[in-house]
Amino acid sequence: MMISVVGAGAIGKTISDYLSGNHEVAVVDLDAERLKKIKGIRWLAGTVDDHWEVLERSDVVLVALPGSVAFGVVKKLVSHGLKVVDISFSENDPMELQDLAEDNNALLIPDAGFAPGLSNILAGNLLKEGRYHSVEMYVAGLPQEKKPPLDYAVTWSVEGLIDEYTRPARIIAERKLREVDPLDDISCFHVEGLGDFEAFYSDGLRTLLDSDRVVNMFEKTLRYPGHLAKIRFLREMGFFSDKKVSGTTVRKVSEQVFEKLRTGEKDVCILIVRGIGKENREFFCIDRYDDKNGVSSMSRMTGYTASVIAEAVIEGKVDGKGVLPPENIGYNEEAFDFIRKKLASKGIIF
Repeated sequence: MMISVVGAGAIGKTISDYLSGNHEVAVVDLDAERLKKIKGIRWLAGTVDDHWEVLERSDVVLVALPGSVAFGVVKKLVSHGLKVVDISFSENDPMELQDLAEDNNALLIPDAGFAPGLSNILAGNLLKEGRYHSVEMYVAGLPQEKKPPLDYAVTWSVEGLIDEYTRPARIIAERKLREVDPLDDISCFHVEGLGDFEAFYSDGLRTLLDSDRVVNMFEKTLRYPGHLAKIRFLREMGFFSDKKVSGTTVRKVSEQVFEKLRTGEKDVCILIVRGIGKENREFFCIDRYDDKNGVSSMSRMTGYTASVIAEAVIEGKVDGKGVLPPENIGYNEEAFDFIRKKLASKGIIF
């Protein structure tokens, strides 16, 4: 099968390395030097507009781009009638592309990474049972040990990271959509085997916000104790502001500073999804840095999830046209079992 990947960053490389073992893979990226770091694939330097001949022959296209640019690329791919698996976290509502996808006989699976993505799939599997009045999700991507000065190390997009602290988080409370300041309600949360963390609301429900199957639902992100007080101070001092100073924004400067926290530390990812009802049910996953292959846990959780979703599409476990939210995969027991077994083969067990 022919698979194309748009984006050759850390996640794009993980996706390509995984899929190239059993499929023909082409990777599109503006940076030719970055492409050369990925072995066993076809290098396509440039943009999607330079490579439609290859993209249109692909059985599925995965998009691994920053959220600020991904939506426009995804829209182009959908307009060409392709099957698209997108891991980007964009402010745009992917359901905006529903009519375009249907009109062009395209399939789009948005938010198909770690959280949102795998978290939605697990929530969907709980929701299909109709036995839970509330769903709680706790997620984290952290260095395995606290690292000064912020008790954190960057393991994914800095742009997305700062968004978590500045963008209002949407939750469902008593069947109503609410927006909350992510740093207004910080709670303590204990993870068995790892210890105590701070938890704050994050805007990861995405397409789950349209669910009418639950009374309450939220996502909280976990950080080491003390981190959020430092982040709140930086936000209140204006370091995440879009106000321009000397030709650039304060936030852009802060993003460059935060990049210095990308130190290559070994990381750990946490994913807990709970259904609360007369009887509770929980999915629990702790994943750690892959020492043998030198792959971060964040890359594993995001890249492998997207990859096995793409394989589910290729094998007909996931099909249709239009926009398919990832939680719908959780509703489908055959597709869910396929995803679960594939991830378990890579050591991601829940």
